Amino acid sequence: MVTLKDVGELAGVTATTASAALRGKDYVKPETTQRVRDAARKLGYKINLSGRSLRSGRSDTITFLTSGIEGDYFSQLAMCVAEEVHKRGSHMLIELSRYLTDDNDLSYTFSDGIIAINASRAVDILKRHPAVMLENYDTSLPTDTVNAPSDAGSRAAVQHLITRGCARIGIVGDNRDLNNPNIIPGSRDIRMRAAKETILAAGLPFDERRDFIKSSWSIDGGIEAGRGLAKKGKCKYDGLYCLNDGIALGILRGLAGDGVSVPGDGVSVPGDVRVIGFDGLSQGAYSVPTLTTVATDFKGMADTALTLLMRRIENPDDEFFPQTVNVGYKLIERESTAA
Repeated sequence: MVTLKDVGELAGVTATTASAALRGKDYVKPETTQRVRDAARKLGYKINLSGRSLRSGRSDTITFLTSGIEGDYFSQLAMCVAEEVHKRGSHMLIELSRYLTDDNDLSYTFSDGIIAINASRAVDILKRHPAVMLENYDTSLPTDTVNAPSDAGSRAAVQHLITRGCARIGIVGDNRDLNNPNIIPGSRDIRMRAAKETILAAGLPFDERRDFIKSSWSIDGGIEAGRGLAKKGKCKYDGLYCLNDGIALGILRGLAGDGVSVPGDGVSVPGDVRVIGFDGLSQGAYSVPTLTTVATDFKGMADTALTLLMRRIENPDDEFFPQTVNVGYKLIERESTAA
C-alpha cells in the first residue's frame, strides 16, 4: 500500500510536508504542493478520510446549505465555494434547506462547518455548529456574514446610467414573491434604497409608487414587466436598473417582444432605453443586446467565507466577535448601455 512517506520521498519532502500539501495548507509553497500532488497521482495514493477523521477529530468536509440551486446565481456561488473548499484539501456537501426537519442533523454532525445562504429555517442548526452565512441581513444572529455589494453596487449601476445621459430612471424588481425560495430577504431593500438615493441625489425625479416597476425575481417576471413597459412601442424611461440579472435578461426579452431592440422600429435598447442588471451572471454575455451588469465577486465571497469558517473550526475554544464583510464588485459595460 502506498503511504505518505512514499509520496514524500518521490516529491523530495517529508511525510509531514506531503500531508500538509495534500490538505491545502497555506504555508506550503504552491510549487511544493503541486509536486506532492503529482507524486500522489503517479503513485495512486488515496487519502484515508475515515482514518484521518478518527485521528484528527475532523472530517475535512464542509456543508453548503442553500434554499436551492436552480438559479444561475446559486449554482455559480456553489461552484466558487466548492473550488475554495477543494483548494484547502477538503470536500463539500450540498444540503437544501427546504428539506430540513428537526431530526435530520446528520450531515452537519459529520461536517466540520457550514456555509449557508438564504437558509432561515436552519438558524438553530447554525448556532450549534461553526458556520458562516452569505447574504445575511439579520444582524441579531451571532454569525460571521459575507454579503454581496448590494449598496455600493447599486449606486454604481445607477451612476452609470446617469453618466450615459439617462434622466428618467426606473427600478425593476420585487422581493414579495413568497413562493420563490431564491429571493434573499433584505437584498432587495438595500438595492432599492441605494438606487433611489442615488437618483434623487443627482436631482432626477423618482416616485417609488410610480417608478418602482414590480417584477417577480425571475426572467419570466422581467419579460412580463418589459412587455408592460413597451406598450405601443414606447417606454417612458430612458434608463432601467434591474435588481438582478435574471430580471434584466427578462426585461430585454420583454421589450424585444414588442419591437424593442430593432433599430428604426419602436423603442430600442440601448438607443431609447438603457438597461443594467446586478450579479454578473454568465448569460448576460450572450443576450441580445449583451447585458451591462454589476458583477459580484463570487470568488471573493467564497474565499472570505472559508477563511472565516476555518478560523472557527481550527480554534474551537476561542471566542470571536461576529464579522460582516461586504465583497467588491466590477462594472461590466456591454451593449445594453452603450453610448
